[in-house]
Amino acid sequence: MSETVTDGAAAANAADAHAGAAKKKKLIIIGAVVVLLLLLVGGGFWAKDRFFKSVGSTVASNSKMAQDALHPPVILGIPTLVSNLDSGDGRPVYVKLTAKVEVVGASNEASLQNVVPQIQDIFQTYLHETRPQDIRGNGIYRLHESIMRRLRVELAPLEVRNLYFVEFLVQ
Repeated sequence: MSETVTDGAAAANAADAHAGAAKKKKLIIIGAVVVLLLLLVGGGFWAKDRFFKSVGSTVASNSKMAQDALHPPVILGIPTLVSNLDSGDGRPVYVKLTAKVEVVGASNEASLQNVVPQIQDIFQTYLHETRPQDIRGNGIYRLHESIMRRLRVELAPLEVRNLYFVEFLVQ
């Protein structure tokens, strides 16, 4: 009788081991399926994002080309400005500046002549706040970007595309 109990216990242990191995296999398979689904969903979102970004940039470039066809960019010449910088020590430091502004949305340069004083004021105001050491090195780039931001805000219905410094002299 003890042999049947031992055989029964061995059979129960073998059945438990088999059930444990089957359970582990199930968990591994479920885990692999979950990881695969997460990868597929993430890849789908990534592909969707790339698709809509490329479609959006294509639509934006097409609308930009259509706008350029209706109103080609106008290069508006800004008369030469002479402005003094904030030197801080009392000695005068002057800047002589001639610039051109590329504007989209106007029919011709003559239609933009009424905004030239406003643009000159933006230049003068910014230059009066600037110190001579602020425009050394890459300071001209910062000057360019700051004036571009101000021009875009002030001339809001019009699109300011670029600003060109024709002459820039610090003395």
